[in-house]
Amino acid sequence: MTRAERVSRNLNRALHALFAADERAWLLGEDVADPYGGAFKVTQGLSTAYPDRVLSTPLSENGITGVAGGLALCGDTVIVEIMFGDFAGLAFDPILNLITKSVAMYGERTPMRVVIRCPVGGGRGYGATHSQSPQKHFIGIPHLALYELSPLHDAADVLAAALRRDEPAMLFEDKVLYTRRRYVDGRVDDRLAFELRGADGNWARVHDPDATGAPTLVIAPGGVADRAIAAATRAAERGRPVEVLVPARLYPVDVDGLRDLLDGAHGVIVAEESTAGGTWGSEVAARLHAEAWPLLRGPVELVSSADRVIPSAPHLEQAVLLGTDAILDRIMRLPGAVPVPRTDSSPAGPPPPAPTTAAQAGVPVDVPRLNPNDDSYVLLEWLVADGATVEAGEPVAAVETSKAIEELAATQAGVLRQDVAAGADCAPGTPIGRILPGPAVPASVDTPGAPAAAYPEAVEAVGTRTATPGRPLPPAQRRIADVVSTSHREIPVAFTAVRVDVTAALAYARSAADETGATVGLTEVVIAAVAALHERFGGLYARLTGDGLVVDAEAPSIGLTVDVGTGLFLPVIRDAAGLDLGDLADAVVALRMKALRGRLREEDMAGMNFLVALNDTPGVTVARPIIPPGVTCALSVPDVHREVVLDGDGGVRERTVADLGLAYDHRLVNGAQAGAYLAALGEILQG
Repeated sequence: MTRAERVSRNLNRALHALFAADERAWLLGEDVADPYGGAFKVTQGLSTAYPDRVLSTPLSENGITGVAGGLALCGDTVIVEIMFGDFAGLAFDPILNLITKSVAMYGERTPMRVVIRCPVGGGRGYGATHSQSPQKHFIGIPHLALYELSPLHDAADVLAAALRRDEPAMLFEDKVLYTRRRYVDGRVDDRLAFELRGADGNWARVHDPDATGAPTLVIAPGGVADRAIAAATRAAERGRPVEVLVPARLYPVDVDGLRDLLDGAHGVIVAEESTAGGTWGSEVAARLHAEAWPLLRGPVELVSSADRVIPSAPHLEQAVLLGTDAILDRIMRLPGAVPVPRTDSSPAGPPPPAPTTAAQAGVPVDVPRLNPNDDSYVLLEWLVADGATVEAGEPVAAVETSKAIEELAATQAGVLRQDVAAGADCAPGTPIGRILPGPAVPASVDTPGAPAAAYPEAVEAVGTRTATPGRPLPPAQRRIADVVSTSHREIPVAFTAVRVDVTAALAYARSAADETGATVGLTEVVIAAVAALHERFGGLYARLTGDGLVVDAEAPSIGLTVDVGTGLFLPVIRDAAGLDLGDLADAVVALRMKALRGRLREEDMAGMNFLVALNDTPGVTVARPIIPPGVTCALSVPDVHREVVLDGDGGVRERTVADLGLAYDHRLVNGAQAGAYLAALGEILQG
């Protein structure tokens, strides 16, 4: 498969091609000139190549669009960049009353070749005034077309289609897409294919060529497309075929491009990130109802973000914005969405509960509905042993939803009996255990579904336990405590730190970010350097087995610390040496987002053979990391700071430094090896 460029680079290339072909093209916007190249680096290189036609403007969206209207009236082509789509409201008057009306209000048709680019959407933690999706506010304005960039459409084709109309257009660009790679060669992944359909290739159809049965159609633009594709994949695992339709032009709605797909479809869902009410989705539904009613099997369903102001905190932002889970929930709630038996070897869920006898009677420990978007949770662990006595209100189990880890408490005092093993899926409303009256009795080996457990030699009677003041550690924090305790107990740790000039590394990170469009910083450069050193210092990536054997690592798989506020996670970038810096940065972002959204799984945290511990809280200069069991070395990356030094000529210069620290298992690595490793790392970072 062709290696695809990033969406931001694709758009940048399209703009360069436009300016090369059209000598009357202008670009206006705030901070669009080099070296800044726009807030999201989309306009990089344009002002250098076309300095007289690419202009950074004052901070006035109203003024920028007014000037654009004047240039268009003179016959020029104008691209306007609104730094954040939220500020398009400041340009609403010239869009509504000048640019669009000028097409027809002078007695003859006047070409108005204006495209107003608007970065939109959340998912970046920018808060209430920099994260909105205001597309719906511009629907229905005569002579104004609305487009949205997606990873399935080439930006050059979208711009050409918008300008070919000789009428003004707005191009919305979801910010989460800028660093993503496009889908090319007609493939989304190994299972899903895509094709462009309709006039100008307006509709991208994502589907499974091997799927059978009537599909549910999910119509999703721009940055929502990836979320809809993820929901479609999960729905397919539950027996519901789904096709995702992604338009390049939002308005006017192109119904003709959908007609043959609607015939026989199980249902239609329109997903968008804006809040409900007067939306693009309702416009799609109205048009489908009016023009394709005979083809529809039921009402068009709409799903959107919560009717709330968008917060900055990641977990709160996630709760407000439309996500994969909400789309999946709407898919599965369509009539007839009954999961079919799975054909793979993985379990489809917990086994049905065994018939309850009088001897097994008790108060059930039920799994409540903790998240309205989930139809299944994972029983992470039992917090109390099978057969132990519990008090009313005492946490007995931890379950993981798509968003968080929740503890389930006993509703009464008694003896806990576990009916479902840890690690099983459990649906809301189903019992996973029981609380029996009386003293604890070990479970019979014949008890269906009862996991094996060790029982205490003596069991206290119910109500005789003395309450201990305090509260239990949350499950995630307990896992951290287990790792730390094991590390201190079993690993003889030594520690060495060196001061490294990272001025060149930071400059390299900035240039790499500009070149690749990825989010590259010192962390990514350090991880790349650590991966590169595996070939020279293989012993620092080895592990010591329980019987004293040293096992070398075939490839560097680098773990990194991710603190999400509710716990510390150690996800792993496998075969890190095989990734270029842009792909490595993408992997870091993906793992961090999975951690923030509570979606890390065991496979994301397995296979580590070196740890990069991020201790970059402002002001932290040196930190000694913990070495997780099974790992030989952990490198701490603290906050950078500036210092003044003498250069070789006796002059004074300023540099940016970081005190990198290496904690190492002294059984496998000695001080000389650690020092040599840090020296080699410093050489790489110093260029």
